Amino acid sequence: MKIVIGLLIAANLLLFYWVTQESSQQDALLAEVSSNMPPLKLLSEVTVQQHKPAEILTKQAESTDSAAPKPEPDEKPPIRAVFVELSCYSLGPFTEEKAVKSAASTLKKLGMVTTYKSETRREVSGYWVYIPPLPSRKDARSVISMLKKRGIKDFLIVSNGIKKNAISLGFFGTRDGAQQHQTRMKALGLNPILEDSYRETSGFWLDFSSPNTPPLPESVIEALHKQYDEISMKKRPCVK
Repeated sequence: MKIVIGLLIAANLLLFYWVTQESSQQDALLAEVSSNMPPLKLLSEVTVQQHKPAEILTKQAESTDSAAPKPEPDEKPPIRAVFVELSCYSLGPFTEEKAVKSAASTLKKLGMVTTYKSETRREVSGYWVYIPPLPSRKDARSVISMLKKRGIKDFLIVSNGIKKNAISLGFFGTRDGAQQHQTRMKALGLNPILEDSYRETSGFWLDFSSPNTPPLPESVIEALHKQYDEISMKKRPCVK
């Protein structure tokens, strides 16, 4: 009997020991699993974090855009074309072709493009200030008497041609000089006319163009005038 009771006690002790060990292993397993799991959150907390107000999202987007560097456009300066305006001139008349060729060679050395040809040209030789033709010579003399009383000494009665009985008050080499004299005559109560005076000249003419003002260096102009007495340089329309 004592042996049976001893065996029962031993069996109970073994059962207690086994139950205790099993519980300890389960507690340790639960503790390990809990340490590896993320903390639990309430549903309301999860909703707030995942669904932010639109206003906050908009501000974040604007902040990101303003902070991000903006690429600068690759701007290049505009290309500007510079156009040089040329003026055209005519030099002459030369009496011989040899002379005009020599002058053309001089201008070509200065970078000028030249052409020449032989022709008869009608050119302005001066500017004439005069009182229009009067009905008769007697009338012209009456005007002359009036001019003398007003202190005018330079005059001439035209004796023939289409301007017969006109009174010439002077020829001028420049238009400005002629206009000033015309103004003075008008101030004395006269009504004179200013008219271009032409002449026809035959010879060789050298045409060229230049962007400079004056078109040729002064030294070249002086040398040409010394070598060729009769030539002159005048501006002409450019032919396109």
